[in-house]
Amino acid sequence: MPVYDAFISYSHAKDKPVAAALQSVIQKLGKPWYQRRGLRVFRDDTSLSATPQLWPSIEEALSQSRYLILLTSPEAADSPWVGKEVEYWLTHKSPDTLFIGVTDGEIDWDNKTDDFRWTADTPLPSVLKGRFTAEPKWIDLRPYREGADPRKAAFIELGADFAAAIHGMPKEDLLSQEVRQQRRALTLAVSASVLLFVLAIGAVTAGIIARYQQDRAEKNFAAAKDTVNGLIFQIAQGLRDVEGIRVESLDRILGQARSTVERLTETDPENPELVRSKIAMLDEFAQTYRAAGNLDAALKNADAALAVSRNAIAEEPNDSHAKRRLSVVLVHVGDVKRDMGESAEALAAYQESLDIRQALAARDPDNPQLELDVSVNLERIGDLKAQTGDTAGALAAYEESLAVRRRLGETDRDTFEWRQYIPVPLGKICDLKRDTGDAAGALEACNEALDLDRRLAASDLSNTEWRRGVAISLERVGHLKLQSGDAKGALEAFQESLAIRLSLAELDPGNTTWQRDVASMYSLVGQAQQDLGDNAAALAAQEKALEILRRLAEGDSNNSVLLEDIAITLNRLGYAKIAMGDVAGAREAWEARVKIARRVSSLDPDNLTWQRGVALALNTMGTLRQAGGDPAGALAAYRESLEIFRKIAAADPDNIMAQPDLNVVLQKIGAIRLGAGDWDGAIAAYDEALEIARTMAEAFPDKAVWRDDVAATRNKIEEIRRQAEATER
Repeated sequence: MPVYDAFISYSHAKDKPVAAALQSVIQKLGKPWYQRRGLRVFRDDTSLSATPQLWPSIEEALSQSRYLILLTSPEAADSPWVGKEVEYWLTHKSPDTLFIGVTDGEIDWDNKTDDFRWTADTPLPSVLKGRFTAEPKWIDLRPYREGADPRKAAFIELGADFAAAIHGMPKEDLLSQEVRQQRRALTLAVSASVLLFVLAIGAVTAGIIARYQQDRAEKNFAAAKDTVNGLIFQIAQGLRDVEGIRVESLDRILGQARSTVERLTETDPENPELVRSKIAMLDEFAQTYRAAGNLDAALKNADAALAVSRNAIAEEPNDSHAKRRLSVVLVHVGDVKRDMGESAEALAAYQESLDIRQALAARDPDNPQLELDVSVNLERIGDLKAQTGDTAGALAAYEESLAVRRRLGETDRDTFEWRQYIPVPLGKICDLKRDTGDAAGALEACNEALDLDRRLAASDLSNTEWRRGVAISLERVGHLKLQSGDAKGALEAFQESLAIRLSLAELDPGNTTWQRDVASMYSLVGQAQQDLGDNAAALAAQEKALEILRRLAEGDSNNSVLLEDIAITLNRLGYAKIAMGDVAGAREAWEARVKIARRVSSLDPDNLTWQRGVALALNTMGTLRQAGGDPAGALAAYRESLEIFRKIAAADPDNIMAQPDLNVVLQKIGAIRLGAGDWDGAIAAYDEALEIARTMAEAFPDKAVWRDDVAATRNKIEEIRRQAEATER
């Protein structure tokens, strides 16, 4: 079975921009709106003239493709590699599967000879002479050689000529399907007209239900169920990709969709297929609300899905599929509880899910998917334990997950079907060991993940997710090197990661995630440059990152993810301006950071992560004000920060990692109180900080930093008391 729907052959010297844009259009035309692509298109992004050893990989990709798209030009005609690709194709495939896009030059078909008219200037590889019995499909792409916007209608229409032929459907049908599935769906989702769309679904479904009630034929039931399921899940999954949708609109849309499914369920409440549909719908809605930041609604839907799942198992206690569905719902309940700061409840949900999955895997040891389910649960548990300060428990969970994935990887030594999942736990182990000071262990895990990611990407040059995996692993290596003081090595890793992410963003300029990746890497490159003393370059990199993020946020002012990215970048920009001696500029950046952090937190006041963002921003402002000789302003910022940190700690008392934030700000408040001669206020702040340091020292007896903090804070309190006594005398 072919792996790729099409292979694009082109001159890297001149046609890279138009090739990338064409690939983006072809992959997206005709796809369901909740999938990344409808077709898989191979486009080698590496110059074979520079790396000829890649030819076996190119040959394999050609053999696994259904169609060849040749972007022809004088440069392509002169390229030995383009000629080699076309020659391979004609040797192994039919000429009818070769399409041509002309990017430069003139081609002319001669009906008398049934061949192209060949001259010294014909922009076609000579291997094509006499190979066609009829004029092949060719498209004029010359106006777009210098660059094309894959979002423009004129270019989309040209791309549709190729995509329609590959899909095997009329171009008009493909374009109307594209309008229906992509533009109209996403536009409707953020406007009042989406309500009319969903109401129309309800009306259609009502008709189907009415027919079902009149005639319970299995065929009519299946049609009703499948129609509603398809519509409901396209709505739920598609809405997760709609940026800036209002919570009220989301409630109306999903509420109408839920009503539709419940009306269908009422026709036969005991029908197991309808019960499964209801569970899946509620679970999808929970994830959609979670993605939108509405955790209360997410929990309501997740709990409802959980209740229906438990009832289904009570009816059929030996149904392994029902048990697996329950395990999925439990994971999503845990995700919401974790976001809400309810760590104990989240862990209980993850653990129950893990117990179910381990039992299912033990009953069916030859089912690798069940093993993968187990490893996913272990990673969720590891993430939660790491977040709450149980680093030993987190590491044990990650290592157990890694062992499962290594075992799966042993079954496909010649492919990457299961080995592709190994870098995930390796990356988590790397992060955890880095954060706990095990630099050597972290580097070992990171390097193994990077090596495997590189091999994955090399095995399929068109797999963008695997290429992105290389970039992520390089970013981790860069963080490690930066932390160890190797700023030059960090810069090299970050710059290689940036190059990969720029190439991915070029493939799909409308992909917000990839654009965010680019911005993030510019910011990290700037950090490394600043550590190397290249402050001007560092400032330029941070400004570039901020420019990208602000452009993405235009027209989507409530996108919390982008706003958080902007806040982080503003923080780094402030430090870059300090390094350049621009204190006023740093103040402006950090004040903007506080403002954005407040806006993010206002979107969901119960989101503890967003609240912490406000507190951290205030902490930085306090430091700047204190350094600028404004102790009153600094104290106000610290006190507000402290209030937020207290709220976070109280909301999740099992999370010991909320305590260090309190310790830091209490130490700063103590210092300001001491400077003002407020002995009692200073002692009160340092006393509370001391208790926190003792708690952390007991929880982490191997961490000398907390033992040192206990001693230093105790000495500070004794010194203040002596000063107070001396003053009173």
